[in-house]
Amino acid sequence: MKIKTHGKIILIGEHSVVYGKPAIAIPFMDKELELTIKDSKENYLCSDFYNGKIKDLDGRLLGFKNLIKTFIDKYKISNKVKILIKSDIPLQRGMGSSASIAVAIAKGLYEYFKINYDINKIIDLASISEKYVHGNPSGIDIETIARDRAIWYIKNKETIDFPIDLDGYLVISDSGIKGSTKEAVSDVKTLYDKDDKYKSYVESLGELTFSAKQAIKEHNLKLLGEIMDKAQVYLRELSVSDPIIEEMIKLAKDAGALGAKLTGGGRGGCMIALSPDIKTAEKIKKKLNDLGKEVWISDLKKLKEE
Repeated sequence: MKIKTHGKIILIGEHSVVYGKPAIAIPFMDKELELTIKDSKENYLCSDFYNGKIKDLDGRLLGFKNLIKTFIDKYKISNKVKILIKSDIPLQRGMGSSASIAVAIAKGLYEYFKINYDINKIIDLASISEKYVHGNPSGIDIETIARDRAIWYIKNKETIDFPIDLDGYLVISDSGIKGSTKEAVSDVKTLYDKDDKYKSYVESLGELTFSAKQAIKEHNLKLLGEIMDKAQVYLRELSVSDPIIEEMIKLAKDAGALGAKLTGGGRGGCMIALSPDIKTAEKIKKKLNDLGKEVWISDLKKLKEE
């Protein structure tokens, strides 16, 4: 029995989504995870990031232990299992690696033990892990990955499928630097609580998400790019950008990107750039490759039907 999940990319609304503002996120199918569950004498996790008994999981991995324990306790499971995970989703890059693992484990356990479930049960179970990993997660990673859809999301209020029908391309590039969403969210909260100026930045990010929604509905790629640029200004002011991301953004813009910004928690992680056509997207990719960065190109038109 195999379960597959994938990564996610926040198009706009990171950080402000923690404060009840909307965000738009898309599934990132270029990076996948495959999970297999087998019978075992002890509960065991085998992966690139951990290989050992589930009871010994700790630190950042404690969330996965609690997810599994919650399931076992709730359904009074006595059988022991080995969970094998193969993933090419980079850890701590804002691509939803921890959420993809949590969703895969949740779905895998329900499937393996033949217990009826729906998407809400998967999201509830997977969210147990995310709270340990990120402290105060918005929930957008779990929602996007579990639903396999581009979504419009407001924390604890609204999750709506949001098909994106745009004749453009999103260039995604990994800075190669691990970022901690938990730390970034905590630092932004310190600024938010300290000074109304930073509250206004968060408010503005929320307003930009509404503007991005309208631009997408109007198929206005140029306006969406301008909105992404404005969002990056506020994210920079909130201290979650960094010199490498800024250099990547400049390269992308110089190569013809309509807009570019960090995605996810920041402080490293990934950058996204909006391209009007595949030729420009390839040009942006080459510039970033020359900088030594890994790059993917996503056709936004494909999000129309997903």
